[in-house]
Amino acid sequence: MTAPSEDRPGSLEPMRPAAAPSVPGTAVTLAWLWLFALAWLGFWLLVMLPSQVMLAQLARAIDPDQKVRLASVFQGVLLVSIVVAVPLAGFLCDRTRLAWGRRRVWALSGFVLAALAFALVGQIDSVPVVCGLLVLVAIGQACVLVALSAMIADQVPVNQRGRASAAFGVPQVIALAGGMALVTEVIDDVPTAWWMIALLALACCLPFLLGVGEPAPSPQAGPAGSLLHDLTPPRPRRAPDYYWAMTTRVLVNAGNLVGTAYLLYYVEDVLHRPDPESAALTLTLVYLLFCVVATYAAGLVSDRMPRRKPLVLVSAVLQSAAALSLAVSPTWQAALLAAALLGVGYGAFLSVDQVLTTDVLPDERTRARDLGLVNAAQNLPIAPVVGFTVLTLTNENYRALYAASALIVMLGAWSVTRIRSVS
Repeated sequence: MTAPSEDRPGSLEPMRPAAAPSVPGTAVTLAWLWLFALAWLGFWLLVMLPSQVMLAQLARAIDPDQKVRLASVFQGVLLVSIVVAVPLAGFLCDRTRLAWGRRRVWALSGFVLAALAFALVGQIDSVPVVCGLLVLVAIGQACVLVALSAMIADQVPVNQRGRASAAFGVPQVIALAGGMALVTEVIDDVPTAWWMIALLALACCLPFLLGVGEPAPSPQAGPAGSLLHDLTPPRPRRAPDYYWAMTTRVLVNAGNLVGTAYLLYYVEDVLHRPDPESAALTLTLVYLLFCVVATYAAGLVSDRMPRRKPLVLVSAVLQSAAALSLAVSPTWQAALLAAALLGVGYGAFLSVDQVLTTDVLPDERTRARDLGLVNAAQNLPIAPVVGFTVLTLTNENYRALYAASALIVMLGAWSVTRIRSVS
């Protein structure tokens, strides 16, 4: 990953030295963790379902003959938009000072914007209009993502961050499982699916955002410098571990998404299952069952052991093995095994990734911005570009696609070994 140059000729004012990071000392309650997880569930409903199944369904409904191209275009628009929006939303969130809560106001506003635009997407069959609505969805998602992510660094002590990371990760799995069951088995038309998911997402976020208070920011958490300075990414030579953690997240998530985003087409065009949507749902449920168990268990382990990197390495190996099994043996039995391996691997990664990233943040005054940059990079449109390129060049050879998925994940495993400040 190319990082910004260290030397910037004199246009930026010098950054005043950061004070020692203030680490939250008061434990969050079990109720806080449950409501925090419920808010993340609402977010993941808006994020996971489009990339995994709803955009594929929408593309097929608009033009069955061009479904792969349209699905890739829609995913690309969504991901590029969130890449652009997340750093700016994080910067504004860091500078917000409201008695009601600087993080809460951005999270709630983002949920409202994303849900409204999301509900409209499924009602439209015009490709340009759908793309425009997806841009609004991405802006709302960006506001939610930076605000909720920063709450872990702001409010959760180090010895609870594994559980907080599980509260971030487990809802991702539940949203995908429950959401896929809803939009493939219960709701039988595309327009209803989009507005129903939007409504559920709003309902999930309200108990936490309206019912749980937010402490005032610490005195050290004031703006770090000028507007231009605060919009500028951290310098790589001062924060190399931050960029290696970013690279790890980008590659592991991209490798995972390369395979899962086209799962419906793999089941339909390679495995030739008679009911591809039900078969894809079965694989997803197996994946998610193992993922939930692994995320929770690995989160507890992460809070009790000082080492983070071994969990990332194990998770990457398991995910690569899952992708390779689909590439080498495209059978239903191999797909079930791959779903289980992928679930354990990705669950372990979810349990430690957010903790690892929080541990290497370079400055508490710009937590939302810096987490926003990581999350924006995570949403670079690597998966749709790789997926479209591989499938186009190989005449829709899904074995090649899953081999590419395994390679990308292993590159992510190599990146985490470059981190020095976390063991």
